[in-house]
Amino acid sequence: MTAPANSFIAGSIPRVFARTALPIIFLTSLNGLLTVVDAILLGAFVGPDALAAVTLMFPLVMLLSALATMVSSGMASVLARQLGAGHLAEARASFAGTHGLLLAVYVIVLVLFVFAGRPLVDLVAGGEPHLVDMAWQFLAITVFTSPLLLLVAVHSDGLRVEGRIGFMALGGIVVTLGNMVFNVAFIAWAGMGVAGSAWGSALAQALALAVIFAYRGAGKAQLSLGLADLRFWRQGWTEMLALGAPRSLSFIGIALGAAATILALRLHADGGQGETVAAYGVITRIMTFAYLPLLGMSLAMQAVVGNNYGAGLWDRSNAALKLTMVYSLVYSAVVEVVLMVGRESVGAIFVSDPAVIAEVGRIVPFYVLLYFTLGPMMMIASYLQSIGDARRSALLSLARTYLFAVPLTFILPPIMGETGIWVAYPAADFLLVVVTGLVLFGQSRRLGWGLFKTA
Repeated sequence: MTAPANSFIAGSIPRVFARTALPIIFLTSLNGLLTVVDAILLGAFVGPDALAAVTLMFPLVMLLSALATMVSSGMASVLARQLGAGHLAEARASFAGTHGLLLAVYVIVLVLFVFAGRPLVDLVAGGEPHLVDMAWQFLAITVFTSPLLLLVAVHSDGLRVEGRIGFMALGGIVVTLGNMVFNVAFIAWAGMGVAGSAWGSALAQALALAVIFAYRGAGKAQLSLGLADLRFWRQGWTEMLALGAPRSLSFIGIALGAAATILALRLHADGGQGETVAAYGVITRIMTFAYLPLLGMSLAMQAVVGNNYGAGLWDRSNAALKLTMVYSLVYSAVVEVVLMVGRESVGAIFVSDPAVIAEVGRIVPFYVLLYFTLGPMMMIASYLQSIGDARRSALLSLARTYLFAVPLTFILPPIMGETGIWVAYPAADFLLVVVTGLVLFGQSRRLGWGLFKTA
């Protein structure tokens, strides 16, 4: 059977990028909507304690998502270059190795959960029996069904780098809309509470996997697995983990940054701490939605660049980076201008408390002062990952949160007071630009602008 043509290495780069990016951006935005709907259902039909219990488990659930992202993102970088070079047999072996890695990850998670899960839930929930029971119930279901999450992540990213963007989007829609339907049925109608939320997610993922497996089984994708492929179950683990770690740690960094900010507020806010924390929650939601299109751009660029770079079409991979740099700069600048202009009223979209709205207006200018730099910096880090440069990709992906934002959140407030918490964000953005410039300058003798490869 003739392998399907590689859709990434032919046609105009803007058209290829748009065809790849738009479905991904749609999916990431839809996932944001799912989070909102789930919270509304739990709050309305179960009560605030249920919402609190699920929220307390957020860091642990985020860890599972980070592990899934690490494996799937690393795999995507490897597969994109192998498929771009036409090495289908190597790609199949790497795809098989990814499933072996997933099994190893799940076994480790399960062992840790069995021995440390309950004590950890007791600690996080403060020993309150009602919260502990609901949190444990939610986490237990989530952990035991996590192979579904891991498999969906891997097969979705596999479809992305194979160029099957439309079907990848269909799988994502099945997960999100199915999750919403199951959550309404289990939480609102069946009264299953937090268990309904967890089971809704698991069943939606199972449904999406069934659709994806049927698609692969019909031979419509480049990659499929047979019993003979099991001998490659340890193929490529080290490279996948190295390449996937930056994006995984970026997800963990989001949770870590939020925790650092809230802790710093408790230590340094003089008064009105409740309003300030609420305002920070509003801003976090705003910036999360603003971030989703940038995430879609970076994922699409990884697929386009990886395939063309692997095929030796460096003019095309260079063009893809330049295009996404421009798009991300324009988008980030527009977001910054809109939030700056509307800072006095944007909080009213989420809350009616005048004090919280005023705090949102006060904090937003600090938060978005250098936001226009975020898009280009993110694209550079994603580009380096897509061409297999794990070391520089990791540095640029992680530096903002781990080296700058979190430490500055604790360093600046003793000097500047509570304002220092918010100054930490633009300071971290500025320092990331400096580090990126230094890294690229170090490669400028070998590569154009430290990035662009020529024949």
